[in-house]
Amino acid sequence: MPGVEDDGNGRGSRLLGERMLARVARLVGHEDDPERLDRLTDATTQLLVRLNAQRKALRTVRPPPVVEPPEWLSAAEVATLLHRSESTIRHMAPDAIPGRRQQGKGFKVEWNKQVVLAWLAECSRW
Repeated sequence: MPGVEDDGNGRGSRLLGERMLARVARLVGHEDDPERLDRLTDATTQLLVRLNAQRKALRTVRPPPVVEPPEWLSAAEVATLLHRSESTIRHMAPDAIPGRRQQGKGFKVEWNKQVVLAWLAECSRW
């Protein structure tokens, strides 16, 4: 809308809505003709119907972002990435390689692939 800047948080459209409501309130407050009030009511209703239709159309056009579940690597796969033996990986401190998870003692140890690859990329910059 010309003259209304939106900062990305919806403040511009909220400001526009507040201005429109204030203008309608002024019109209604000074109006004493029932026919004009009926026309104003009809026009406002039509505007709200169009706004709701536009909002629904926008929501159906934009599907929600797909969040992929993380891919987990075994100790053998991490060892291959780091060019180390599986035994070396298993005997490292738990926080030596980021992205590690183990549900409890005796459970399988896995690493988040995305975190490990980001860590490798960071290490390789040196």
